[in-house]
Formats: sequence, C-alpha cells, structure tokens
Amino acid sequence: MALTSGRARPPAGLRASPHEVRVLVGMLVAVPALGGMLAALAAHPGGPMSLLSFLFAAPGPDPHHLAAVCPHAGLAVVCRGLRGQQLYAQWPGVLVQVAPALLLLLTAYGLRRGRRLAWWLAMVINLTVLGVSIWVTYAVHAGSSVHIAGPGAGARAIVLAGEAMLLPVVTLIVLLVTRRRFDQTGGRQAARKLTATVTTALSVSCGAFLLLGYVLRDHFNPRPEFGALARDLPMRFLAGRLPGSRFLPADLVARMLYIWVFLLFWIVVLGALTAFFLHIRTDRDADAAGRARAILARGGSTLSYMSTWPGNQYWVSPDGRAAIAYRAIAGVAVTVGGPYGDPAALEPAITGFARFCEQRGLQPCLYSVTAQARAVTQRLGWKSVQIAEDTLLPLASLHFTGKKWQDVRTALNKAAKEGITAKWWDYPQAPLELTGQIHQISDKWMAGKGLPEMGFTLGGLDELNDPDIRCLIAVDADRTVHGITSWMPVYASGRPVGWTLDFMRRNTEPGAFRGVMEFLIATAALTFREEGARFVSLSGAPLARLDRGEHPGALQRLLDMIAIIMEPVYGFQSLLHFKAKFQPVYQPLYLTYPDPAALGSIATAIGRAYLPHLTSRQALRLLAKLRRPHHNRGPGQQREGRRTRRAVTQWSPAA
Repeated sequence: MALTSGRARPPAGLRASPHEVRVLVGMLVAVPALGGMLAALAAHPGGPMSLLSFLFAAPGPDPHHLAAVCPHAGLAVVCRGLRGQQLYAQWPGVLVQVAPALLLLLTAYGLRRGRRLAWWLAMVINLTVLGVSIWVTYAVHAGSSVHIAGPGAGARAIVLAGEAMLLPVVTLIVLLVTRRRFDQTGGRQAARKLTATVTTALSVSCGAFLLLGYVLRDHFNPRPEFGALARDLPMRFLAGRLPGSRFLPADLVARMLYIWVFLLFWIVVLGALTAFFLHIRTDRDADAAGRARAILARGGSTLSYMSTWPGNQYWVSPDGRAAIAYRAIAGVAVTVGGPYGDPAALEPAITGFARFCEQRGLQPCLYSVTAQARAVTQRLGWKSVQIAEDTLLPLASLHFTGKKWQDVRTALNKAAKEGITAKWWDYPQAPLELTGQIHQISDKWMAGKGLPEMGFTLGGLDELNDPDIRCLIAVDADRTVHGITSWMPVYASGRPVGWTLDFMRRNTEPGAFRGVMEFLIATAALTFREEGARFVSLSGAPLARLDRGEHPGALQRLLDMIAIIMEPVYGFQSLLHFKAKFQPVYQPLYLTYPDPAALGSIATAIGRAYLPHLTSRQALRLLAKLRRPHHNRGPGQQREGRRTRRAVTQWSPAA
C-alpha cells in the first residue's frame, strides 16, 4: 500500500484501515483470474497457474494432437471434446470462456468497495476452484485422462493440482478472517433489480437452449435428445469445463444456441453486477438536509451555501456541530466545499467524514476547500492540489479611487448617464417581465455554448428560486434587462457576514450596456458595505491560479496545461483577469484526497458532477472547439476588453 498510495509506511502495531484491508483482499482474489489468463498465453505454462488457465482461459487443443486423435473411430468422444474446446478458443466462444475470469475480477472490485455480495461470490468461486483442484487430483490418481501439456503429465498434474489448492485455501481463510470488513449492501431496490435481471437471463438462456435445442436437434452432431441437452446445459455456461454429453453444432443456427445464447447471458449478468457494485446506496434521512442547513448558519466558507442546492447528500457529525455536503459518484464522495458549522469542529469533521467514507467503500475527496482545511488533511497524510483562486473584496477598505479602479468608475458613471439602474429582487417574487427576459438571455447564452449547463458548484436559474438568494438586476428606463447577478450569504454566528457572487448573465444584444457586470458588482459591494457585511467574494476562478513562487508538482503542472488547452473555450485566466479589476485578496482553493491511486476515479466523479447529462455529441463538439485553432491567442493579438467580455458571458464565476 505504501507503494501505491505514496504514503509512508504506518507505524508498527497500527491497524490497517477498512479501505486498505478491502483493497488487499480484492487483489488477492483477482490473482487467480489474472494468473490463469496469463498462463493461457504462455506456450508451455507451468506451476499452479496452468491449472487456473484451464478454469479461466484454457488455450485451444494442439492441432497436431487433434489430427492424430480424430481419425480413430474409438476416440470419437475424445475428438468431439477436443473440437468443443476448439470452438471456445475462437471468436466468439473465447468470450464465454473468459467470462468466469471476468466475474472473479468484478468480484475483486466489489470487495474493494466493501460489498457483502462480492464476499459471498468470492467464497463460492474459491470453493469451486478448490473443488476442481481436488477433482483433478482424484481423477489423475484414478487414471482419468486429464490433459496437462508436458512430459510426465500424470504425476505433474497431481503436483500442480496440489499447488493450485493452496491459493483458494489461503483466500478462503483470509475472506473468513476479514468478513466483517465487507458489510456494504446496495439497498433493497438495487438488490431486487439485480435478482430480477439475473433470474430472467438464466431462465431465458436455459429455456432457449433446452426448447430450441430440442426443436433444432437435427442441427447437432450427434443428434441429442432432451435429456442429453439437460445434462449438457451446465457445461455451456462454463465453456465446456464440466463433464457432460459430447455433441457439437453442425451449422450456424446450432452454434448460436451452443455459444451465443450463453455469451449474451454472461454479458447481461456481468453488466448487472457492474451496475450493482457501482451503485451507491443513499441514506434516506429526510431530516438530514434540514439539520445541515441549520448547521450552516453557524459558519462556513464562501462556497458553503452551495450545500443547500439539490442533488447533495449530507454527513452530519454525531455531536451536530458540523456538516459536509457531498455527491457520491463513481465510488468517490466529492464534497461541495469543506466542512461548515462550528469553526472549532473543522478537524474532527474531516476525520469523521473520512471514516464515514471508508465504512461505505467511498473515496473521500474534499473539493474547493480552504488552506485551513488543507492543513488538516496534510496532517492526515493526504495529498492536495490547487484548483482555483477565491477572490475576496474586504468591504471596510473598499473605495473606488485611483487609476486601478478606472474601469469600475467608468461603468458606474456610464450607467448613470444611460439611465441604467440596479434593482434588488428575490427571484421568485420578481415581475414576470424581468424573469422572462432573464430566461431569454440565459437560453441564448446556452445556445451559443452548444453544451449543457454545468452544475455542482455553478448555479443556474433553478438555484435562484431561493428566498435567501439576492438578485441584482440592471434595467433601463424601458424595463429592458441588461444583466443580472445573484449573491449567496456567508454565515457566521447565525447571521450573514459576507456574500458570494454566483449566477451572472449579461445581455449581448446590440445596444446593450457593455459594462454591466462591473456596474452590478460594484453596486452590490457598496450595498453590502452599507448593511455591515465584512466582505464580498467574487468566488473562485476554476483552473486558474497566481504564481506564488512555489515549485509546482507534476499534477499541478498537468492542471495548468489543461487550463491552457481549455482557455479558448472557457476563459479561465480571462475570468481571473476580469476579477482583478476589483483589486481582490486572493485565497487558493484546493482539492485534497487520501489516495493518489484514486485520481482517475476522482477526475471522473468531478466531471460527472459538473456535466451529469453530457451527451456523446456534446462531448465531440467540446473536443472540436478545443482543437480548433485560435489565431487571436498570442500576446498583443487579443484586446483586453474582448477577453473580459468573453469571460463574464461564458461563466458563472463559482469554482
């Protein structure tokens, strides 16, 4: 584990975590499947894995041996057996042959997730492997013709079978000792769905082979009766690895019954098991959202209010002092910011949430957390990478004077000359003439992107329907909407002490006020200062960061490169440059995680959190935009006004 996670070896006497136990047991269970398939690729396999190759990926018969056996009339049964093996060594029979190995690998993945069903499957499969090893030993000792390539096959088969018994025996002992670590279920609904799918697939496969096989028995050689079909049925699920009647398909129709029916069975079963192991059981706690929202009033970060949005699940500390909102995707619990509630409960909240995730087979991933939360995770041995810059405006010292504030002053003065005013509204109570225009502006913005609207920590129109969200709308004398911003409260000790910018859209029609974003943000900041707020957050600029003179690691450099590639489409750096107009205080936001080996799953989970409904066509369109050359990207070739206008029309600014 120290090699795979990059963490120091734990001190002697320290008990392994449930996650580490599950990973190690899963690796042990996967060994026979991987070893058997590798042994099947070897020209002359030796050792216990050669027997496992017979169970999980047996190579086809030697053509010379087949040519020597088949001409002899007395060896007709043996010849049919060898030809049956040949069918499963070719496409598509080879897929049926490796299906048990894939089942074992899938079981190993389920064990890694702590699933109880995976534990039972591992027990049954290893007991089967042990039973086959014993049978091979007995059959060879009794003089049966069990074929294992090489000289001295009989004695060698007994030795190999004895060696092959060792691995399932050890695995069974380990499974029994660690059985309490595998206590995760998928929920009743998921279990019923899996049971129904497997039962249906089994019934259809058996029925098709028995009934259609009897009707089409003339398509087999020799012609089987119904009893022979029934006795041969178990062999077909396991690609002929069990003893049974020997008859072969004589044409394509018979081959479809002989192989394709059972290939479809395995596809359905493996797919259903994959969905079951990937399914994350949600705790049906109807009061969790209400308790988490009550805790939010005690304190939190600039992103904590996003925890109230739909789609989140909640972990609440046993003492009720802290809570964490998260989304469980692809085996990863991606948090919405860090813990919130009592500031003194930050560290126990992180450790408690990590234990909660371990117990449920989830990888914890704290997303968009502050340096304070990052320091806690560093003490726990976690890794981290910066993924955004939070931009704060301290309101006590806010004055729009000096050259640096020229763009903001120009926007305020121009708005006054053109009769543009800013009106505060609770969005659900805003007049229909205003909300209708806002919908049109947002729809036009989305149509221009050609991509679905992002979610997770990026608010849309749906998130505006909240009485605690304040909307500032810029309108002219004709009641035309020129732009809108929304602001989320940041609580401390039961009251708002700051506000975070979330939703922002501007009218891009000809003649619309072009400095509307500067006007709305400046107006909002002045209003909040008058009300006694301490700060305003323009929220995070994703995948953008300041150069603080630190030497970036490999992952940080990769994220910087991704930001450069995606800049023409999303304008990460342009957005950060736009926010620089307001002279903010920059605070880094981090992604922290305990296991570097889970980075692939973390990236997948975050991508699905932001774009849960991304279609293949939209993904291809995004890739085309990223690959399209942009001739105006070089220094001096892109005007600052164009960069900032693009940024504020393409992004809600939340990280």
